[in-house]
Amino acid sequence: MDTKEGLMFMPGLLHPKSVGTLKLKSTDPLEPPLMDPRYLEEQEDVETMIRGVRFFQKLVNTEALKTNGITMEKYKFDNCAHEIDSDGYWEHMIRHMSRTIWHIIGTCKMGAKDDPTAVVDPSLRVRGLENVRVVDASIMPHLPSGNTNAPTIMIGEKGADMIKKKIIF
Repeated sequence: MDTKEGLMFMPGLLHPKSVGTLKLKSTDPLEPPLMDPRYLEEQEDVETMIRGVRFFQKLVNTEALKTNGITMEKYKFDNCAHEIDSDGYWEHMIRHMSRTIWHIIGTCKMGAKDDPTAVVDPSLRVRGLENVRVVDASIMPHLPSGNTNAPTIMIGEKGADMIKKKIIF
Protein backbone atom coordinates (compact mmCIF):
# COMPACT_ATOMS: atom_id res chain seq x y z
CA MET A 1 0.00 0.00 0.00
CA ASP A 2 1.38 3.39 -1.02
CA THR A 3 1.07 5.90 1.82
CA LYS A 4 1.72 9.60 1.82
CA GLU A 5 2.12 11.86 4.82
CA GLY A 6 0.23 15.11 4.84
CA LEU A 7 -1.22 18.04 6.68
CA MET A 8 -4.77 19.23 6.83
CA PHE A 9 -5.63 22.90 7.14
CA MET A 10 -9.19 23.69 8.14
CA PRO A 11 -10.26 27.30 8.60
CA GLY A 12 -13.12 27.77 11.04
CA LEU A 13 -15.45 30.52 12.16
CA LEU A 14 -14.91 31.39 15.81
CA HIS A 15 -17.57 34.08 15.78
CA PRO A 16 -20.02 33.45 12.93
CA LYS A 17 -22.41 36.24 11.98
CA SER A 18 -25.06 33.74 10.86
CA VAL A 19 -27.50 32.91 13.63
CA GLY A 20 -29.84 29.94 13.63
CA THR A 21 -33.20 29.37 15.26
CA LEU A 22 -34.70 26.79 17.58
CA LYS A 23 -38.49 26.75 17.89
CA LEU A 24 -41.08 24.49 19.44
CA LYS A 25 -42.98 22.47 16.86
CA SER A 26 -45.93 21.91 19.18
CA THR A 27 -46.92 21.86 22.85
CA ASP A 28 -46.06 18.15 22.98
CA PRO A 29 -42.76 17.85 24.94
CA LEU A 30 -41.91 14.64 23.07
CA GLU A 31 -42.16 16.33 19.66
CA PRO A 32 -38.70 17.27 18.33
CA PRO A 33 -38.13 21.02 17.97
CA LEU A 34 -37.68 22.86 14.69
CA MET A 35 -33.99 23.63 14.24
CA ASP A 36 -32.56 25.78 11.48
CA PRO A 37 -28.83 26.39 12.00
CA ARG A 38 -28.66 28.86 9.08
CA TYR A 39 -25.03 27.98 8.46
CA LEU A 40 -23.25 30.46 6.17
CA GLU A 41 -26.42 32.52 5.71
CA GLU A 42 -24.37 35.71 6.13
CA GLN A 43 -22.01 36.31 3.21
CA GLU A 44 -19.47 37.76 5.65
CA ASP A 45 -19.03 34.25 7.10
CA VAL A 46 -18.16 32.86 3.65
CA GLU A 47 -15.74 35.73 3.03
CA THR A 48 -14.05 35.06 6.37
CA MET A 49 -13.60 31.40 5.45
CA ILE A 50 -12.13 32.37 2.05
CA ARG A 51 -9.65 34.65 3.86
CA GLY A 52 -8.73 31.62 5.98
CA VAL A 53 -8.05 29.57 2.85
CA ARG A 54 -5.91 32.38 1.43
CA PHE A 55 -3.96 32.54 4.71
CA PHE A 56 -3.23 28.81 4.51
CA GLN A 57 -2.13 29.21 0.90
CA LYS A 58 0.43 31.82 2.00
CA LEU A 59 1.56 29.49 4.79
CA VAL A 60 2.03 26.60 2.36
CA ASN A 61 4.18 28.89 0.19
CA THR A 62 6.67 29.61 2.99
CA GLU A 63 10.17 28.17 2.62
CA ALA A 64 9.70 26.04 5.74
CA LEU A 65 6.78 24.14 4.22
CA LYS A 66 7.94 24.19 0.59
CA THR A 67 11.29 22.61 1.51
CA ASN A 68 9.37 19.78 3.17
CA GLY A 69 7.31 19.12 0.05
CA ILE A 70 4.05 20.51 1.43
CA THR A 71 1.58 21.49 -1.28
CA MET A 72 -2.09 22.40 -1.30
CA GLU A 73 -4.40 20.09 -3.21
CA LYS A 74 -7.23 21.57 -5.25
CA TYR A 75 -9.96 19.43 -6.71
CA LYS A 76 -12.24 19.97 -9.66
CA PHE A 77 -15.85 19.17 -8.87
CA ASP A 78 -18.31 18.34 -11.64
CA ASN A 79 -20.98 20.63 -10.21
CA CYS A 80 -18.68 23.65 -9.77
CA ALA A 81 -18.52 26.03 -12.73
CA HIS A 82 -15.88 28.27 -11.15
CA GLU A 83 -12.21 28.35 -12.08
CA ILE A 84 -10.08 26.41 -9.60
CA ASP A 85 -8.67 28.67 -6.87
CA SER A 86 -11.00 31.59 -7.65
CA ASP A 87 -13.04 33.05 -4.79
CA GLY A 88 -16.12 31.54 -6.45
CA TYR A 89 -14.47 28.09 -6.38
CA TRP A 90 -13.67 28.44 -2.68
CA GLU A 91 -17.17 29.72 -1.90
CA HIS A 92 -18.57 26.66 -3.68
CA MET A 93 -16.25 24.39 -1.69
CA ILE A 94 -17.09 26.12 1.60
CA ARG A 95 -20.84 25.99 1.02
CA HIS A 96 -20.80 22.34 -0.03
CA MET A 97 -17.98 20.82 2.03
CA SER A 98 -18.06 22.66 5.38
CA ARG A 99 -19.01 20.77 8.50
CA THR A 100 -20.04 21.83 11.96
CA ILE A 101 -18.10 20.90 15.07
CA TRP A 102 -21.34 20.80 17.05
CA HIS A 103 -20.47 23.41 19.66
CA ILE A 104 -23.97 24.83 19.62
CA ILE A 105 -24.72 27.42 22.29
CA GLY A 106 -27.21 30.17 23.05
CA THR A 107 -30.53 28.33 22.73
CA CYS A 108 -31.44 29.28 26.34
CA LYS A 109 -29.55 32.54 26.63
CA MET A 110 -28.70 33.87 30.08
CA GLY A 111 -29.24 37.60 30.49
CA ALA A 112 -30.27 40.53 32.61
CA LYS A 113 -33.86 41.19 33.73
CA ASP A 114 -34.36 43.80 31.02
CA ASP A 115 -33.14 41.52 28.19
CA PRO A 116 -36.25 40.23 26.37
CA THR A 117 -34.21 37.58 24.53
CA ALA A 118 -32.88 35.95 27.72
CA VAL A 119 -34.42 32.63 28.79
CA VAL A 120 -32.59 32.26 32.10
CA ASP A 121 -31.51 34.77 34.73
CA PRO A 122 -27.96 35.05 36.16
CA SER A 123 -28.89 32.32 38.68
CA LEU A 124 -29.69 30.01 35.76
CA ARG A 125 -33.43 29.96 36.61
CA VAL A 126 -35.84 29.74 33.69
CA ARG A 127 -37.96 32.87 33.63
CA GLY A 128 -41.62 32.30 34.39
CA LEU A 129 -41.13 28.82 35.86
CA GLU A 130 -40.57 27.65 39.43
CA ASN A 131 -37.67 25.35 40.35
CA VAL A 132 -36.36 24.93 36.81
CA ARG A 133 -32.79 25.79 35.87
CA VAL A 134 -30.74 25.34 32.73
CA VAL A 135 -27.17 24.34 33.53
CA ASP A 136 -25.36 23.71 30.25
CA ALA A 137 -23.76 25.41 27.23
CA SER A 138 -27.12 26.62 25.94
CA ILE A 139 -27.04 29.57 28.38
CA MET A 140 -23.95 31.12 26.76
CA PRO A 141 -25.09 34.25 24.91
CA HIS A 142 -21.95 34.29 22.73
CA LEU A 143 -19.69 31.54 21.39
CA PRO A 144 -16.30 31.54 23.15
CA SER A 145 -13.15 31.70 21.02
CA GLY A 146 -12.10 28.24 22.12
CA ASN A 147 -13.61 24.87 22.80
CA THR A 148 -16.89 25.02 24.74
CA ASN A 149 -15.97 22.13 27.05
CA ALA A 150 -14.20 24.10 29.83
CA PRO A 151 -16.84 26.87 30.03
CA THR A 152 -19.58 24.22 30.08
CA ILE A 153 -17.88 22.44 32.98
CA MET A 154 -17.63 25.78 34.79
CA ILE A 155 -21.35 26.43 34.20
CA GLY A 156 -22.13 22.97 35.60
CA GLU A 157 -19.98 23.52 38.68
CA LYS A 158 -21.47 26.96 39.33
CA GLY A 159 -25.01 25.65 38.77
CA ALA A 160 -24.38 22.77 41.18
CA ASP A 161 -23.12 25.24 43.80
CA MET A 162 -26.25 27.38 43.36
CA ILE A 163 -28.55 24.39 43.70
CA LYS A 164 -26.68 23.01 46.73
CA LYS A 165 -26.77 26.42 48.38
CA LYS A 166 -30.54 26.62 47.92
CA ILE A 167 -31.13 23.10 49.23
CA ILE A 168 -28.70 23.23 52.18
CA PHE A 169 -29.48 26.71 53.42
